[in-house]
Amino acid sequence: MTFEMIILYTVLFLTLASAWRIVVGPTVWDRLLGLNLVASKLVMMIVLLACIKQASILLDVALVYCLLGFIGVTFMSKMLINKQNT
Repeated sequence: MTFEMIILYTVLFLTLASAWRIVVGPTVWDRLLGLNLVASKLVMMIVLLACIKQASILLDVALVYCLLGFIGVTFMSKMLINKQNT
């Protein structure tokens, strides 16, 4: 087992731990934070996999996934703020 694979499995374990925050989160904001954590850790795993496989196309996939995750969390938080104000 190489050093990169150990890091990949560690990030996978941390992703599962962050997913637990989505399930258990007492408030909607905690669940949204957990979703953001899972998205960022998935981007880390894609970048690490790109380094292991030496596939630069995966870096483009990671960049697009990161941007979509940011936009999604931004819109969801904006929707929640508007819902709480009404």
